[in-house]
Amino acid sequence: MAKAPYKLPSVFVGCPYGSGFPFKAFQGALERIPFRWYYADTHLSTKHLLGILRTYIKAVDYCIFDISLWNPNVALELGLAEGLGVDYYILLNRKLSKGVPADIQGLQRIEYSDPKSLGPDGLVPSLVRYLVREHTHPRNIYEALGGQNREMKYLFALAALSHLRDNSRLTLHDVKLLSRGTYLRQEAQDQVLNTLVDLGLTSSLATKKGARLRKNLFPERLTVGKRRSARA
Repeated sequence: MAKAPYKLPSVFVGCPYGSGFPFKAFQGALERIPFRWYYADTHLSTKHLLGILRTYIKAVDYCIFDISLWNPNVALELGLAEGLGVDYYILLNRKLSKGVPADIQGLQRIEYSDPKSLGPDGLVPSLVRYLVREHTHPRNIYEALGGQNREMKYLFALAALSHLRDNSRLTLHDVKLLSRGTYLRQEAQDQVLNTLVDLGLTSSLATKKGARLRKNLFPERLTVGKRRSARA
C-alpha cells in the first residue's frame, strides 16, 4: 500500500534482463499501470549495486520479483527484500517457468502467461486484479465505470493516467495509441475520459493542448540510482 494514501505507490521491480525473458514486453506492460517503477542498474559494480538495491528497496512502497527463470540477480534482490523486512510480491510466467524453487513453493504468487495481452491471462490484468484496485483512485475509477467492456475500459483509464505520469499532456493522438488492443469504440473511450474528469483526476481533453493531471497522484521520483550511476 502506498505510504501516502491518495498517491499511487512506487514499486521496485526485480526481473531478468538477458535472453530468454521478454524484458521489453514486460516493461511495456508495467508502464500501462500508473505506479512509479524502478529497476536496478545492472551496469554498476557489485558493491555499488548492492548499495543502490538497498536504497531502492527500502525507499519504495513494495517490490515485485519475477522468478519465471529463477535468475540469480532476482534471487539476490528477493533475498534483500526479505532481509530488510520489505513487502514484496512474486510474479511467475507460466510459459517460461520450469518450476518454483522448493524453499518458496509455499509463497503466494501472481501468475500470468503473456506480458503483452490485455486478456485475463495477461500481465497487466493479473497485476491490476491483485495490486491496483485496492488503491483509492483506481477503486473510485472502477466503481464509476459501468456497462459493457467494463474491465477493458478500466485498463484504458489506467493507461491514460500512466501516460500523464510521464507526460504533461494527454492528446487525441495519445488516446489513439493507448486504446490499441482494447478494441473500445469511441463512445466507450469518451466515457472513460469523462469519468477521469468527473472524478477530478484530469482536465478535459477538449482543449487545444489536451488533458492534464489535476491531482498530484504520484510520489516524487527517486533518482538515487541515476545520479550515482552518472558518477560511476
